Amino acid sequence: MHCAARATGALICLVFSGCANRAGPATMPTGTGASAPAQAVLTPHNLEELMKKIGPAHKSLRQRLETNDTAQSAKEAQQLAEWFGGVEKFWAQHDRNDAVTWAGQARSQASDAAGAAAAGNVEKATTAANDMAGACRQCHSAYRESDAAGGYRIKRGVITP
Repeated sequence: MHCAARATGALICLVFSGCANRAGPATMPTGTGASAPAQAVLTPHNLEELMKKIGPAHKSLRQRLETNDTAQSAKEAQQLAEWFGGVEKFWAQHDRNDAVTWAGQARSQASDAAGAAAAGNVEKATTAANDMAGACRQCHSAYRESDAAGGYRIKRGVITP
């Protein structure tokens, strides 16, 4: 268990350092990259930024897998894994262990999808992408609600100031 925790921590560090050095839409929200202070607390706004990237990327991943575009599927799934690392960090900072677990599962499943797609195994990549969506649904059911503008937000009272 100790090794797994260190491995997860190392992966998160790699995720953030990799994202901080890239240009374009694949970057982490401001204040979450390698240049951010080690103890920077991610805000609900940071989570919202990640969710607005994850949703369309997951949809695109599924579409690419349906057309057997394994090269782009692998890239998108790896990007999803990186973003889920940020989601995992957010929930860890806000002491929601179940959400940390679901985000970690989604991160792992996105990595599995990336590896399978890179190996040309569309069936395995699709299964991993579907499993990732299941982890998303669990967390959204527990922590997300509709807002008046037709979007979504974290349920009131989940995050304490």
